[in-house]
Amino acid sequence: MCICSSFKSLFSPSKAFYTICSPSSKFSLNPALPTLLNATICSLFVLVCILLLPTSGWAWERNTHEELTEQAISTMEADLNSYLINNLGLEGGLNASVKGGTPRKLMIQGSNTEDDGRRFLNHFHEPIKNKGLELPVLGGISAINWSLQSIGAQDGEDSFSWNDAREYYFKALTSETKAERDEYWGKTFRALGQVMHLLQDSANPSHVRADLHPLDDGLHDYMERKSVNSYIGGGIFHPDPSMLEQVGATRAEPFSNLFDRNVYAGSNPQVTLGTDIGITEYANANFFTDDTIPGQGSIFNAEITFPTVTELVPAPIPSPYLTLPRLGSAAFPGSRAAKLTGNQAVAKFLISNSQLDLLGQLELDDAVYDSQAQNLIPRAVGYSAAVLDYFFRGNIPLHKDKDAYEYFIARHYVGGPLDEEGFLDINFDIPRDMAFEGSTYLFIDLPSGQRILGSESFWDEYYRPFMFTFPDGAINFPLFTSIPRDQVAQSFRWTIVWEGKGGPGAQEPRIIIGQTGMATWKEICVC
Repeated sequence: MCICSSFKSLFSPSKAFYTICSPSSKFSLNPALPTLLNATICSLFVLVCILLLPTSGWAWERNTHEELTEQAISTMEADLNSYLINNLGLEGGLNASVKGGTPRKLMIQGSNTEDDGRRFLNHFHEPIKNKGLELPVLGGISAINWSLQSIGAQDGEDSFSWNDAREYYFKALTSETKAERDEYWGKTFRALGQVMHLLQDSANPSHVRADLHPLDDGLHDYMERKSVNSYIGGGIFHPDPSMLEQVGATRAEPFSNLFDRNVYAGSNPQVTLGTDIGITEYANANFFTDDTIPGQGSIFNAEITFPTVTELVPAPIPSPYLTLPRLGSAAFPGSRAAKLTGNQAVAKFLISNSQLDLLGQLELDDAVYDSQAQNLIPRAVGYSAAVLDYFFRGNIPLHKDKDAYEYFIARHYVGGPLDEEGFLDINFDIPRDMAFEGSTYLFIDLPSGQRILGSESFWDEYYRPFMFTFPDGAINFPLFTSIPRDQVAQSFRWTIVWEGKGGPGAQEPRIIIGQTGMATWKEICVC
């Protein structure tokens, strides 16, 4: 007996449910029941499904997530490697050894573990209503809000939101011991993998059309058998980076725009085809799910308006598929939206495009899932890569090569004994377009591996009119520290960290930018 038949038998005495047992296991509620009761029954049903089928609410299988993340890393590997090594001093870059593995391995691992436990209930965002699942009993907040949870709010030490990633990153740059820094590097990269997972889920229509798919998700199952690599040969779809320079549409944080820019209102699907659109808007407006085909009954979001059946166009005869014109011509495999079934279906469609009675006659099959994957997988990879690009953005413009700084030894007498002290002065610019306001720190590494704070200062745009400004609007800003000569080696590492609000464009509430370099002994002054 199929699972839906079991539930039908379980609930039939109260006639709370009626079920269509089919290959796609459609499951519907009695529309005569009050909405709240239907929602509660639905939640209980989903809860049982979660207990019986813990993978039922996943958008993609774990191996698919790992492939998506691996490809996202690959698209920007050269730039990211260079940034990690040259800006942050992480020797080995993506293959550096930190606690738990390498940055590459940890991001891939994070994109896998984000589905652990009940976290997946927070992986949904319906962009028209701007909400997550919000199920009675089970809960579930929007994927946007989940991704931007405050530090530690997801699950204490197992919190891996964007803000947790920022916190781990700051500690990776500033913690006193190397062991601590390696631990926080590991957490930083794992958190980035888990955040990328949320955007990947947002490229699955079921997760943006309020379809919890408790029994099955055809696209999920199809991609479990396929390779991500087979769908990116035509290129990766990268979102317009200017989206991240604008105040968020659903939340103030610019990062939220990757999910939803609030441009698609449920009646204007054509706007979702651009590069400056949230990924949930694109996936919602252009693809059916097994449980959200118009007119075929569902316990899930029946109010979603697009695609509509009437806008579909039949593929050339003898193909049984209907296509969506805005995704391509009727002969283009990537535009397939649904399959017509039943002996009279094609005839009905050809006789009158405006008088359709296709109840039970549309379905999704592997050819349709292939079409969806052609459109969605390149976006899942590109939007994941945008997470890394935005997180590790920003350079600190130094006045000379990062390894060309010197510390000067001053020898002087204080009360008789010879005393030596070194002075390190790092000059850099604060570009106007970075819109940075916050704290700047200078750290010094001792031979023991201990990282100590040499100095800190604060910058606010309020000061700009009172300081010398370069023609491009940049401000020169120095950090200076005095170091006892016997505490440092002949050459030692220094690290500058910016922490505060920053752009470019709209300010992220907490940006972290790091720059490291080597300083060497220069000269001795006898004073």
